[in-house]
Amino acid sequence: MSESAAIFRKGRYVTEKDLDIIINIFKDMNFVAHGKSELDEKDSGWVLSFINDDWIKRWEGDYYQENCMDDNDHIIIYFYKNARGSFFEYIPSMKQYTPYYLLVDNMLRREKTLLEFLHRYFILFPEDVFWGDYFYTKDDIDKVYAKLPWNETWMYEDPSTF
Repeated sequence: MSESAAIFRKGRYVTEKDLDIIINIFKDMNFVAHGKSELDEKDSGWVLSFINDDWIKRWEGDYYQENCMDDNDHIIIYFYKNARGSFFEYIPSMKQYTPYYLLVDNMLRREKTLLEFLHRYFILFPEDVFWGDYFYTKDDIDKVYAKLPWNETWMYEDPSTF
């Protein structure tokens, strides 16, 4: 199982507007940007940390309990404006080598959060491709999202089996 996941975009460069859209998706999911740091000049981009707003209320409230934070309550992403050569992968559905521009750090046990994010993300960017252990298109994510109860191990399964 892969610990990181990435999103690839064919044919056009990403901009800070894309990052704003991603931040807004997380906001709509009741997450707040907990931290934003610029990457070094070589990587050109940002690392962002998101925490679920409900968890923040528990933290600040009287009813905080030790270890009450679930892995789906926080997530870290890396957003790259200029991908380096080592960031390229061959994407079968795109039939070309393409750089990833978004990296999800430590996706393990964040399957629910990522599925919800990707469902919303692919509405806005239907041509992009998500990679965990396999490559997933918008159609693949739509199939997983529509199937209830959802499969907690969806990211580790070949999408051709959906």
